[in-house]
Amino acid sequence: QVRLRTPNVSLKTLRPAELADLLEELGRGARNELLAMVEPSTAADALEEMDTDELDALLREAPTEQAAVLVDRMEPDEAVDALRELPEDDQRRLLAAVPTDKARELTRLLGYAEDTAGGLMTSLILSATETDTVGQVRQRLRAQAEHITDLDAVCVVDKQGRLIDDVSMAELLLAEPETPVGELVGPPWPITVTPEAPMSAVVKR
Repeated sequence: QVRLRTPNVSLKTLRPAELADLLEELGRGARNELLAMVEPSTAADALEEMDTDELDALLREAPTEQAAVLVDRMEPDEAVDALRELPEDDQRRLLAAVPTDKARELTRLLGYAEDTAGGLMTSLILSATETDTVGQVRQRLRAQAEHITDLDAVCVVDKQGRLIDDVSMAELLLAEPETPVGELVGPPWPITVTPEAPMSAVVKR
């Protein structure tokens, strides 16, 4: 039996995967108690590491308000994957409880079939224009610190918001702060597909 009276300071030292393992070992009541002891963003990171069946059970059994907070803090693609596993009644219950903007975003992503590019995509992106400086982009990245591990590149777009290229985090780290992002743009160029593209087409690209 896992004791939950561990000081919060020691819980904060657990990595998301370790916290996920702990959650999987606990019964319903103990899980809810543990989730209440950690920051929602930390708990959401742990949920993303959980076994699919265990996560499904946790979201169905947790109080609606608590489960909705966790879904809201999960990365969009991870939240959608979790919601897909739930019965439709539970999906609707949680979507009705999360903030309206997030519910609209998740509903849009759920609208794409799992075997399409849209079924795999996330709405978590950071964009920049060619005239933005590396320093400005780094400031935006700092504002997204809680999502930084889920961002591997910054999308460079034109004035109409169309994709030009993507710039890796390594390139942004090595460039001087005053460097225009446009100077980092160049081949190899990104390959794009529509959200409706089947996975077979994505693999071929």
